[in-house]
Amino acid sequence: MEHIIQILSEIPIFQGLSREDLALIVPILSTHELPAESLVVKEGDIGDSMFIIKSGTVRVTKTEENGSEVLISHLYKGQYFGEFSLIDNLPRSANVVTEEATEIFTLNRGDFDRLLAANIVIKAAFHQNCLKETFSRFRNIISNFTFAQHDLREKREALDEINRDLSLAKKLQRYFINTDYLRTEHTADNGVRHSYIYKPSIAIGGDFLNVFQLRDGVVGMIIADFEGHGITAALATGVLKSALSIVLADLGEKPIELMSFLNDHFHKVIAQLYATCYYAVIHTEERRIVLAKAGHHHPLVWKARLNDFTPIECPGTGLGLMPNARFGVVEQDIEPGDKVLFFTDGIIEQMNGSHEMYSKKRMTEKVRELILAGETNTLDRLLDDLVAFSGTDQFEDDVTMILFEF
Repeated sequence: MEHIIQILSEIPIFQGLSREDLALIVPILSTHELPAESLVVKEGDIGDSMFIIKSGTVRVTKTEENGSEVLISHLYKGQYFGEFSLIDNLPRSANVVTEEATEIFTLNRGDFDRLLAANIVIKAAFHQNCLKETFSRFRNIISNFTFAQHDLREKREALDEINRDLSLAKKLQRYFINTDYLRTEHTADNGVRHSYIYKPSIAIGGDFLNVFQLRDGVVGMIIADFEGHGITAALATGVLKSALSIVLADLGEKPIELMSFLNDHFHKVIAQLYATCYYAVIHTEERRIVLAKAGHHHPLVWKARLNDFTPIECPGTGLGLMPNARFGVVEQDIEPGDKVLFFTDGIIEQMNGSHEMYSKKRMTEKVRELILAGETNTLDRLLDDLVAFSGTDQFEDDVTMILFEF
């Protein structure tokens, strides 16, 4: 009995009671031996008992809306739970489950009410202790709430700063991909029309796109997709932009040398990242296009005289994967009505609700359908089809496409 009285004396709602008063509680305690994984208290059930752990361990959990269990705490020998069920008739606020074979004392509200009715001293001390415990918990809640407000305010200020940085980064990245040039040169005087879509999955992305005039009658284009997306990948697009600026005048019409330079540059500067890439040089007067690949998906090349796509093959590993990588080129003649569509894998790897990918096959068939129908806004209609397929316009990865029409 002395051991049980000692345990009771350390419980806040029984503090101040004499040994004799505590001894009166002992006979109305019932003892239960429970195996591991026994449910002692179920969240939401109406409680009518308090529990004291004599030996063993229990875990306290909350059930989330999706049915999963979130661990709140563990309770051990001498600890207690459910004490307010002795004075209220409210649902249990959590689940309690034994972690191992556990022995528990149970104090039933009905039995305890009869004891209080017969002993005014225990009754007065118990209610006074309950009031103190309630106000103590209330003060802790207020204190925690005040701290949480302060913490949230600091986090909100930090998030505001991050959002401002992201807004600026978005503007800078638009400069990186030269969107002004892409828009103003949408319909050129050299018989080449291009249209593009650049849609990052978040504010800033890891796709890169640029079109540039190398000299009269010669246009260059590069499209790249960095591993991942977000801030790190977006910063890498800046590295690519700066590297291009250094060598474009000398290597812009030399695809193999250009790819080799970019590969070695990336391997030295940001070896942790790699990119897939396609580079093209369009000779409008000579009516030919030169293509170089670095691990990227081949473009769709539509030949008007065949009224179909023509396959192309070109070797080349991703940029930055290894030093001294080798790259090849392939040339295609250009005829009126031909089209070339470059894209990143964000479109073909987009999933729908059934976890099916949009796929290159579906994209190819959709582009074929649009071309044969004489569609003048092919990329917009292709994006509409992607949205319809996936059920959202918020994609999992960056979506970038550029279409050249001759």
